[in-house]
Amino acid sequence: MDIQQLRSWIFELYDSLENERQYIVFDSTRGNVLVDIPEFGPRPLRLIQGTGSAALLIATNPARAREAQRYREALGVRIAAHADDAANIAGGADVVLSDDELVRPDVRTIRVRGKREGATVVLLRKAGGVLVCGDLDLASEAARALAKLEFSAVLSARRAPMWNAGKDNLLQLQRELPKPNKQFSILVPPPWDRAYKGRLDNLMTNHDPIVPKEETAAREAAMGPATLVVASETQSRIERAKRPVRAVPAAAVAGDGGAAPAPAKQTKRPRPFAEDWDAPGTERPATTLANAPSDIVPHEVGFKPRPLGEKFRRLPIEDLVGAPYVDWAFGGIDLSPDGAEVAFAWNKSGIFDIYSAPVEKDTLYQLTVGKERSVSPRWSPDAQQVAFLRDTGGNERWDIWLVDRAGERERNLTNEPDLSHRDIAWSPDGHLIAYVANAGGKKFGVHVIDVAAGTKRALTDGAHDDAQPRWSPDGKRIVFTSRRESVRSNSDLYVTPATGGTATRLDTRGGKDGESRDGTFSPDGTRIAFTTNIRGRTEIALAPLEGDGIGETGFLTQNIHDESEPSWSRDLRGVFYLHNEESEVSVRRVFTVSHATDPIADKPGVHASARVGPDSNLVAFIYTGARDPWDVYVRRERFVGPKRLTRSLPASIDPDVLVEPTHVWYPGADGRKIPALLYMPHAEAVREGVLPPAIVHIHGGPTAQHLRWWDRASQWFANNGYVVLAPNIRGSTGYGREFQEANRGDWGGKDLVDVTKGAEWLVDKQIADRRRIGAYGGSYGGFMTLMVLSQAPDVWGAGVSIVGVVSWKTLYETTRGDLRDYLERELGDPAKVGDLYRDRSPLTHAAKIKAPLLVLQGENDPRVPRSEATQMIEALRKSGKTFAEHVYKGEGHGFRTRENMIDSLRRATEWFDRYMGHRQ
Repeated sequence: MDIQQLRSWIFELYDSLENERQYIVFDSTRGNVLVDIPEFGPRPLRLIQGTGSAALLIATNPARAREAQRYREALGVRIAAHADDAANIAGGADVVLSDDELVRPDVRTIRVRGKREGATVVLLRKAGGVLVCGDLDLASEAARALAKLEFSAVLSARRAPMWNAGKDNLLQLQRELPKPNKQFSILVPPPWDRAYKGRLDNLMTNHDPIVPKEETAAREAAMGPATLVVASETQSRIERAKRPVRAVPAAAVAGDGGAAPAPAKQTKRPRPFAEDWDAPGTERPATTLANAPSDIVPHEVGFKPRPLGEKFRRLPIEDLVGAPYVDWAFGGIDLSPDGAEVAFAWNKSGIFDIYSAPVEKDTLYQLTVGKERSVSPRWSPDAQQVAFLRDTGGNERWDIWLVDRAGERERNLTNEPDLSHRDIAWSPDGHLIAYVANAGGKKFGVHVIDVAAGTKRALTDGAHDDAQPRWSPDGKRIVFTSRRESVRSNSDLYVTPATGGTATRLDTRGGKDGESRDGTFSPDGTRIAFTTNIRGRTEIALAPLEGDGIGETGFLTQNIHDESEPSWSRDLRGVFYLHNEESEVSVRRVFTVSHATDPIADKPGVHASARVGPDSNLVAFIYTGARDPWDVYVRRERFVGPKRLTRSLPASIDPDVLVEPTHVWYPGADGRKIPALLYMPHAEAVREGVLPPAIVHIHGGPTAQHLRWWDRASQWFANNGYVVLAPNIRGSTGYGREFQEANRGDWGGKDLVDVTKGAEWLVDKQIADRRRIGAYGGSYGGFMTLMVLSQAPDVWGAGVSIVGVVSWKTLYETTRGDLRDYLERELGDPAKVGDLYRDRSPLTHAAKIKAPLLVLQGENDPRVPRSEATQMIEALRKSGKTFAEHVYKGEGHGFRTRENMIDSLRRATEWFDRYMGHRQ
């Protein structure tokens, strides 16, 4: 068990309760992890299971005790409670604790029972403000001294405890220092200062714990909460090498009977924390195995439906599929420059309109009322107008519109219905808007438009695929992303004068192949933050601007996961970004000097579109979970948790009826491990004693990803008794560059095998009935549905293809210019690889399809035109196949109106029910 990880969980899992005494204890004598009972939910279950097989859960508050029975059923654990709280536990407590078993009855800290030094970890919270964490000698006489001490210090693992360290002097110093705009607490009063969140740096040593203030030198002020040291001492302490970590046997990590590592020779004094675990005489406590998360042995996956009881019900499709959500795909949200309001697109009325929500109030304002969707709101610098995009009939020919803050007047700014405008960005003075457009039938180029006069000017010639224009703070330059090299997969950042002229390439890749994008100027205009994948994953980088170019590139983050969308804080101390890990996306901040990272919003699920306020303290973002539609949230550091500004989940839906997916891995083509989300229906949704049918839900892209987000189709299928496997096959994003590029030039090859292997894995694990497995997907997922039905016809019982590609040749000839460029980059130039285009087209293999096929298509699809579906229908008809089709008028690439979203999923479900029927 990693002590640093364990310490962080208490902050992630627990909401404050009045008069609550709670703790987490690791006790080597009783065995495994003893966890105070948080509010019941999938995240606590996963975290508890991830530590090993928990032996005992402790209830320290009557409100917590009410959750005990649910944990007992879900985890098979024993429940302990103090005699005063035991009566609140349904079925009684398995272990009743008395005052004699507590170090301090008023705090409810369980007595340390370890027989060796360092046998127990205690994390404690009580009224008055206390944080105690350490694992060195709390099992010895030092622990008994807790009864007499008034805790006032932050204690970190493997270091000498600092009991009551200079409390009065520290408070006096804090009173004498200038009051900063932002201050990190040392004595953490409830509710807890999120700045700590259990993520205290491993490198802490004994020091005078004065938090760096904003009034200190810029370098020290940018160190962040991990530098709880005197400013003059920060340099040596921050840049010390990290502690070595040695491998740990899996059996010891899992806690399933494996012996803990034998302790080395006992020392006479605590060893300094920074010493090597392997140094002679250093004892390795059983509680600090310091294992990497990958060392934790996962639980075996199997079909084990859990009954929900009386709460289960079949959800009306109108409630589930018709639930509104905030737009995330076409531009997300924007925070006003004054930090007072958030603008967002929401389909509460049945189609996306622009809304605004004051940060400090519980009020929503609808700014637009239209029959066509409006998305991608962007505030003007004076916060008096909102620019946004609007198309017609789902054709993605976006025009730029303006609406005033009161929502009374709208104006079509570009009024070019045959073009597509996107990536809008206001100039700092509010006179101009930069955007990209495909003028003249070309690829997307960078343009600017005068807001008052409506005059337009092209800054690039449209010969390349340009995107993401962003202004410099002085309004003189624009940075944008473009692909201009002969190696089509490379992308670079370019800077062009805002008045026009030659675009200068910034050397962000150092001659290496890869992609650099998401460029954004620092608020003082001296640096640029961006993302690049030249080191094998997408990560946040920083470079100083020097003349027309940049200086040496530095990397702000060091980990194995993909990151994106850097956004500067106004005070220059940090860069906010998105962190993608195992199908979950969190908002984090990295400090520009120390490179210490700080989680801002990391509730299990997906966060996006993070926007930083003018005080560098407020962050607005959108969030979705598997059982929560996209909603708008704001977060200040003084808040314990984020504040929700919208609420999309209908009151008629009990979240418990929905399914929380499990992140799994299965062997794909060539034995490569393929990640996926597995949705298991509740026991009441399936027939008892019979393996259920399954649907393999294939995402589009293919450079996209299934995430732990609001997935209407997967939830609907699971509620109707289907197991759903949502694989992130090779070519998906979120798992590094090599994995994303693994299907380049091989669409419909090994990625197809990955899909089929997923279906076989469901059968091998006895999760689903081999005779009743269906394929379902849209766009590239629709193409892959058609391909797997033809290339592995005996595996599939039925298929539903939505706006799927049928022929790569005809698609290349009929789609937009930017998408032709994408096809050349990912599949190859059709003039050179014509045979590959033909062989990997479902139309070539239509006669091999055996399973009944439903084809759904948007009439106005600008990416995969209707002609694609028409070709497949004709081929199926000539071959005498079982099929059905439906074309949705006024829809494009996917379905935007609530009526059509409901109808399309109803048709898909009826199709699967008919040919893979599972109901009694």
